Order: sequence, then C-alpha cells, then structure tokens
Amino acid sequence: MESTNESSLFGLSLDHESIDHLTETARWGKFLAIVGFVSCGFIIIMAFVVGALLSGSLLSTFPGYSNRIDTGVFGLLGGAMIGGLYSLFAVIYFFPCLFLYKFSVRMKAALSTDDQVKLNQSLKAQKFLFRYVGIATIIGVALGILELLAVGVFALVAVRSR
Repeated sequence: MESTNESSLFGLSLDHESIDHLTETARWGKFLAIVGFVSCGFIIIMAFVVGALLSGSLLSTFPGYSNRIDTGVFGLLGGAMIGGLYSLFAVIYFFPCLFLYKFSVRMKAALSTDDQVKLNQSLKAQKFLFRYVGIATIIGVALGILELLAVGVFALVAVRSR
C-alpha cells in the first residue's frame, strides 16, 4: 500500500512485512476486544449477583441464613454500592475494548482494500485507545498516591492518639 499523501515527512509506505505485522495485530486485537466485551458482560452479571447477595435478597432464600443477614437499609445500600462499583468497572473497561475493536476491524479492512481512509480511521481508534488507557493509568496512579498519603495520615493520627 503506497501512501498518496504528498506532505509526508519521511515518505513512509507499508511493505509486505509491515502489512503482515498489522494484519496479525488486527487479528489479535479483535480477539482481545471480543474477550473484553464478554468480560464486561460477566462483570455486569456479577454486579447484579454480588449486589443481590450483599443486600441479603438472595441469601434470605437459603435456609438458616435469613436470620443472620441484616437486610435493612445498610444491607441494601451496601449491595447497591458494590453492584454499582462493579458496573462502573464494566463501563470503564468497555471503552478500551471498543477502541481496540474499531482499530482491528478498520485495520483489517484497510489492508484488504488498500484504503487510506480506513487506515487513518484505524490509527485514530488506536490513538484513542492509548489516550484512554494512558489517562486511566494516570488517574489510577494518582488515586494510589492519594490512598498511600491517606493511610499514612491515618496511621500517624492513630499512633499519636495512643
């Protein structure tokens, strides 16, 4: 596939080896994206199951457990919060899978038809994937640092209060 972009800085083109690498990358990307979508579905199912278990609505159906489980407001709120947290994780995980799927499908189409527009769309989806994962990583590291600081502050307060 020759690049028709005349303003290209280096005059790059895709040779047979790079097409093979991109084809295999697209295949693996599509596989991982589909597994990710299925995992999102399982996480959503688990959100409902864990939420129902923690709220006591499912456990109360088992003999001998109904009198030990607090199914009051706090039980319902705890189940809803955990279920909501699982659902949030599923939504957060869905978008990288979506970007990876778009990259893979568009890359395969671009390589099979020598379509520069599809190639550009594929690389744009890949850019969004990396941007999303990068921002999520920055947020995760920042939250981890905040968590360590909070634990340190609480530990100092606990030690000094003795």
